[in-house]
Amino acid sequence: MTVRMAVVIDYQNVHITAAELFLPGRPLEESLIDPFRFAKQLAKARNTDGLHEVEISRVEVFRGIPIPNDDPDGYRRNLEQKSQWEYGHRNLMTVTLRPLKYSWEWIDGRKTPIRSSRREKGIDVMCALALVRLARSGHYDVVTLASRDTDLAPALDEAHELQMAKVEAAKWYDPSNKRTFGNIKTDARLWTTSMNRDHFTASLDPTNYS
Repeated sequence: MTVRMAVVIDYQNVHITAAELFLPGRPLEESLIDPFRFAKQLAKARNTDGLHEVEISRVEVFRGIPIPNDDPDGYRRNLEQKSQWEYGHRNLMTVTLRPLKYSWEWIDGRKTPIRSSRREKGIDVMCALALVRLARSGHYDVVTLASRDTDLAPALDEAHELQMAKVEAAKWYDPSNKRTFGNIKTDARLWTTSMNRDHFTASLDPTNYS
């Protein structure tokens, strides 16, 4: 039996959680995740019984991007990563970048972004909308959310209530770390696929974007 799966990835949530869990104290770029590789590893982790082969039919990635006048190198790398990740998967994957939000201050008469204040804004809303849209489309057997953001629990329940696709979640898991044991608390009892260190290693992006 082959199931068609769409995956919604809250990128920074997936990336930072993996970095803290599997490569603590190391530079964040060493834990950079390739979204399509991640989706393939998710499919592998889900099909542990060998009876539910998963076809990756759609991957939608949502990520914050620094503004050029704060971090031109980070801005450039984000654009290069988007191009690299979408290349070869243009009918399957889209990477949506949303500018980070900043507090500002005046320095020498110029309005200047405060780097330490930058944060993602609206990514959770975009993930929620994508999750419900994909579940409603009728094109997929399974729609999976990759995020540990508890604010997305209502979106998981909303997508589940449509009863047009099986709605699931995905998380990183380490049996030695109790913080990875729980799932996003939803009204519905939704399946969560646990992905371990081996899945993380196989999901890494080996490209040098420096």
